[in-house]
Amino acid sequence: MSADGTRGAGTARALVLHAYSAGNQGDGLLLAEAAALAREVLGGGAEVVVAASDPASFAGLGLRVVDSRPSWHGWDPGYRRVLAGIGEFDLVLGVGGGYLRFGTVREALVSALVQVPQLRAAARRGRGVVYLPQSVGPCRFGWRRPVAGWLGRVDRVFARDGRTQAELAGVGARRCPDMGLLAPGWRDSRPGPLAQVPVLSVRALRGAVPAPVRQLAAELGECDGFVQSAVRRNDDRAAAESMLPRHLLSRDELTGDGPASVVVAMRLHAAVAALGAGHFAVHLAYERKGFGAFEDLGLEDWVFPARRFDVDRVVERVRGLLADDAVRAAYTSKVAQARARFAKARAELVEEVRECVRTG
Repeated sequence: MSADGTRGAGTARALVLHAYSAGNQGDGLLLAEAAALAREVLGGGAEVVVAASDPASFAGLGLRVVDSRPSWHGWDPGYRRVLAGIGEFDLVLGVGGGYLRFGTVREALVSALVQVPQLRAAARRGRGVVYLPQSVGPCRFGWRRPVAGWLGRVDRVFARDGRTQAELAGVGARRCPDMGLLAPGWRDSRPGPLAQVPVLSVRALRGAVPAPVRQLAAELGECDGFVQSAVRRNDDRAAAESMLPRHLLSRDELTGDGPASVVVAMRLHAAVAALGAGHFAVHLAYERKGFGAFEDLGLEDWVFPARRFDVDRVVERVRGLLADDAVRAAYTSKVAQARARFAKARAELVEEVRECVRTG
């Protein structure tokens, strides 16, 4: 592909919008799944162009990444050319996630500068554009109507939680699980005894780890830690270290061989990574996406609001998994049933995207 984004004759091309940074492992996963889906639909040799606000973090993935983050001098010329030529792509995907947020002044400003130009370009293209499972909102400061209007002009919008689907009812958003849940290759439950030291993966909210989470850490006692995101304002390392973990697990340690663990995670995709690696997850959700995902998993009893929850109840859930074979068996059965549903949902999503390419 040339520097201005033009393609060679006969080469299928896909554009993935709204990517963030692979420094956040959840966002890296969602981008990888979007690229894999694009190549499944268009063919393994398809060229995938990505608009991302941290392009260097995606180096080495076989993708062409343009910088969507504006500088004091404006937007990168290559990025502007890609958006101007959006009609030349065979398929345009909005990566899964929760980036269309206008809940605070800062969120609204970031979304207006980084996300809105991409959304407007997608709306201008219209046909052949699919927004993969989203959490949209809150949309304050007068943004609800324009955001819904732009989304209403693209081929398909998928919502990964019921609240988003309800708020985008006029857009015709369809419910679909988070792309991290649809990712193939989940590991079966790990045989053998369970690790008796749980894993606690935390992040700061409004500058601090919530008080109930700190109380939970004290009640659980010795824990390992896991950092899912270490990028810019989403760097969880200080929060993780403040919990005084026995050991901070790397991604390879979490997903590699070894006994199953109970992972208590604030970030959704830390919980999803744990489940995909054959562990047991308890989620302390701070956004709508977490409740939607655990509803899709059939694990509604294992998700709690991070800012305010009954600490004793969460401790009971963790200790039940650690000590009770029947509790673990019931949990494992729910995950197995969910995996079968996710395989079907992913196949249906692929067919929807293929239909958009055929008619786009």
